[in-house]
Amino acid sequence: MTHAIQNPNLHFARPLSRRAQTRRIVLHHLAADASVQTVHSWHLQNKWEGIGYHFQVDKDGTIWQGRPVDTVGAHTLGLNGDSIGVACQGDFHRQMITMSNVQRDALVWLLHHLRRLYGEIPVSGHREHMATACPGQFFPLDEIRKRVERETEEMTEEHIRAIVTQTVGEMLKGQNTVPSSWAKTEWEKAIEAGITDGTRPRGYVTREEAAIMAQRARRVE
Repeated sequence: MTHAIQNPNLHFARPLSRRAQTRRIVLHHLAADASVQTVHSWHLQNKWEGIGYHFQVDKDGTIWQGRPVDTVGAHTLGLNGDSIGVACQGDFHRQMITMSNVQRDALVWLLHHLRRLYGEIPVSGHREHMATACPGQFFPLDEIRKRVERETEEMTEEHIRAIVTQTVGEMLKGQNTVPSSWAKTEWEKAIEAGITDGTRPRGYVTREEAAIMAQRARRVE
C-alpha cells in the first residue's frame, strides 16, 4: 500500500540547521494521543525551534512531516546530528496496548521510504540510546525491524522500479508547496525579481530550469 506524507505547514521559531550526515532512524512514542500540531506547540513551549521529530505516524495511519527531513532534530540527546526521529502517536508503555495494523503498515512504509533515500541505515528505539522506556515496552520494535529487513530483501526489480518512479514523481511535483522557514525571505525576493515563478518551492529543478534561473539572476544583477 502506498502512503502520502502530509505537510501540516508548521512554523518554526528559528531557522533550522541542516544535518551533515544521516546514520540511523530512531523510533519514539508520544506517550499520548496528541496531534502533530499539539506536539509542535509543546516543543515550542520548551523554547525549542518547534517539533523535535521529523515525522509522526498517527493511529489511523496518517504520516505527518515534522521538521524537514534533512534538518537536525531534537529527539535523542547526542544523536540529533546524524539521525531521523520518527514518533508514533499513542502510549505503548503504561498500558498493554497493541499497535494497530494500519499504524504499523504506515510506519513500515515510512521506514522503507527513508531507507530508499538514505540507504539501508539501521532502525533503533529511543531506549537503546538513552535511559528511557521510550518507545514503550509494548511497542513492536523487534517486529518492525524484522519486517523492514525482510521486506527489503523480498523486493523484486519490478517493485524497485515502481518505487523509484513514484519517488522521482513526488520530487518533480514538489508536494511541499510552502518554502521552508529558513528560505522564505530569499524565496520571496527571488519571485519579486522574476528569477522563479514561485511554484514548487521545495521541489527539484531540471538542468534547463536551473540554467534559466541563473540567466535571470544575471540580468537582475
